[in-house]
Amino acid sequence: MAPHKYPSGPLVRREGAPKGHAFVPPGEGPRPGVALMEWELRGESWTDEHPHDEFNYVLEGLLFVACDGQTVEAVTGDVVRVPAGSVGRYWAPEYARMVAVYAPNPQGLESRVHAFTRLDPPAEGKGGSAS
Repeated sequence: MAPHKYPSGPLVRREGAPKGHAFVPPGEGPRPGVALMEWELRGESWTDEHPHDEFNYVLEGLLFVACDGQTVEAVTGDVVRVPAGSVGRYWAPEYARMVAVYAPNPQGLESRVHAFTRLDPPAEGKGGSAS
């Protein structure tokens, strides 16, 4: 079996979204499959909701994730899962780069973006503001 060749390139910023690049973009149609993306936050916060599980593997930096009343602090090498149907809020007071994997979305339901914002400068010893 030969490896698949997907387009690669620098991380780019779409308006109202963090910098990122899709190696395997979310599928279209009634039964989208797995998606694989790289993205980063630099003093930013991103909040979204998906009809599928989302896994984020931290490549570099420090990432905070809030979901379903819990907040976790993830460092290089950690994986954070946001379950299907949950709102996930991700923030990096300084910098975090991740690989995200979206689980299949067999019903083809839409994802929703809730917010993308710049963070206030981090307070000493705090995780920054996720507002």
